[in-house]
Amino acid sequence: AENAYITPGLLAHGSVYEFCRAGHLQPQIEKLKTLYAPRLKATLAALDEYLPEAEATRPDGGFFLSLTLPEGVTTMDVRTRATEVNLKLADGRGFFADGGGERFLRLPFCALNSQQLQTGVARLADVVRSAA
Repeated sequence: AENAYITPGLLAHGSVYEFCRAGHLQPQIEKLKTLYAPRLKATLAALDEYLPEAEATRPDGGFFLSLTLPEGVTTMDVRTRATEVNLKLADGRGFFADGGGERFLRLPFCALNSQQLQTGVARLADVVRSAA
């Protein structure tokens, strides 16, 4: 799919158009902000507590945050060890068109609750330290 242009069908386009035209978009955005903001806050707090040596973005919204691993630790080192503790991480290099990303991780925070996020970040911190 990375080398092809894929677009939703006309039915999906029409459905989204009608949803927006009926004024449902902004209330849905507010609902999702209320749902996801505590999860983002929990992830950032866990990173501050367990992995302060990494550099995390502080986004105002979205579904992911970006994490730059400490010097000397690569995503490939971390990914290998992460699978052993049931963490699934993407290769950070795939997010950079012109090279880079050797120390980059994209962390999703929307699908998990605060306790799961804290546990995941604690596991990630252990993995990062073992890879250093």
